[in-house]
Amino acid sequence: MRTIKKYIMVALAASFSLSCSKDLGNYDYREINKVTIENFDTTSGYTAYFGDSLIVAPSLAESIKEAGGNSYSYQWALDRNNDQTPDSVLSSSKTLRIKIGIAPGNYSLQYRVKDLNTGVEVHSKTTLTVTTEVYEGFLVLNEVAGKSRLDMLSYSRATQKFSQFTDVLAKMGSRLPEQGKPYQVYCAETAFSGGGTADTYRIYLMTETGTSRIHSETFDYLPTYDIRYEMLGNVPAGFKANAMNGATQFIFTNLFLMANDNIYVRAFLSSSAWPYVPVNTYSSGQTPFPVAPYVATDGNAFVMYNKSKRKFVSTSAITNVTVSDVPDGLNYPSGNDLLYMERNYSGNAYAVLKNPQTSKIYMLRFAVGGASSYYQEMTGTDIALASHYAVSPDLGYLFYSVGGKLYEYDLSLRTSKLMLDKGDSEITYLAFPSFFNRASNATYGGWAKLLNVGSYSPAAPATSGVLERYAVPTVNADLVLADRWTGFGKIASISYRERLR
Repeated sequence: MRTIKKYIMVALAASFSLSCSKDLGNYDYREINKVTIENFDTTSGYTAYFGDSLIVAPSLAESIKEAGGNSYSYQWALDRNNDQTPDSVLSSSKTLRIKIGIAPGNYSLQYRVKDLNTGVEVHSKTTLTVTTEVYEGFLVLNEVAGKSRLDMLSYSRATQKFSQFTDVLAKMGSRLPEQGKPYQVYCAETAFSGGGTADTYRIYLMTETGTSRIHSETFDYLPTYDIRYEMLGNVPAGFKANAMNGATQFIFTNLFLMANDNIYVRAFLSSSAWPYVPVNTYSSGQTPFPVAPYVATDGNAFVMYNKSKRKFVSTSAITNVTVSDVPDGLNYPSGNDLLYMERNYSGNAYAVLKNPQTSKIYMLRFAVGGASSYYQEMTGTDIALASHYAVSPDLGYLFYSVGGKLYEYDLSLRTSKLMLDKGDSEITYLAFPSFFNRASNATYGGWAKLLNVGSYSPAAPATSGVLERYAVPTVNADLVLADRWTGFGKIASISYRERLR
């Protein structure tokens, strides 16, 4: 028995020895090529203008160079979801050469390189910022030789400066046909998307030719951008608006369109379009009454003015399609003509009224949905001749213009003070700018306090228009000039193309 066990152990040992010897002879160790991507900026990333060409030319560092050269495949992709799955492939070349046709915004640019000999893949990511020279800024609609021209003060957050572009539609190659005299330019986000995408942001142009929008990123135009394509109902050919207004309710924007003594509401919560049903009626089916082209709204309730009855009317919800007279107990006056009305971020609404019999001018202050808090005759210098009005949102002063003169009226002291005298020039535009994102953007919040004044000399060349911004001090001190731009036509309207980022 011991002999058998001895032979068995010897046989096992021999077998193990032979096996080990055989395995050692089968391993063939060799170094493979290691690839590193170089000259690819992963720190600052890349910035390109929409419509321009982008070239990115990385180089590869190789640990081993094969005879006849190494073989690779390449892939460039945009990754919008910040994961490893490319969202859209841009190129399969070593060097990226593309014309930027994606909407302005921030993207993740991914570069993948695969060694075809080893199957090993390396990749690297960086940022791609697509922008335009017209990414954000003031749009200035002005009249030149009886026609509309859209200019822009393009704002750079990097330099905190404005660049002025005359006839920005021509600069951008827009196909919008020539427009007649200007009414208004209006920028608004129609649905919350975190800063205005091409699908949700609107830039409307209202002129005597018609009402259309332009593409919010490229400023291009298509026939389907006519306002009629955004309206529900039997909208007549040639329909056009003369004014727009809007406000935000929570994160939703509600818009008002004024046309032919009627007002139409685009309520985000109930419709993605403008129903062709005037809200200036007392009950469903009634004939609309003529309404003044002003709306005071907090984003939900709104106040308008019945021109026939010379009374304020209101509704308690944006989704209502009819209105009622403001209750007598809220102490709103009647019997006047409405010259101006707006609600600013102070929470107060202001209305300038004129008595048709005495020609006296009055100021009404109220909260939308609430009672009147101020109603007094205004006795400022030449105030009955005023053509433009604006109320300081933080100080409550009323500014009004008469020809080329600008006055400040103190509602408490009931006195006026001459602030500017433009001589032979005429003040054609007066406003404190409205920003939908004022609360979330400190820059916009500061600009909302600046008084914008547009003036024009009828005797000078067509481009004598001037736009100025003034800081408004307390205690009726003189205005302080903040900015001044020249070379405009007769300024009719200004609106800011906003961005959250």
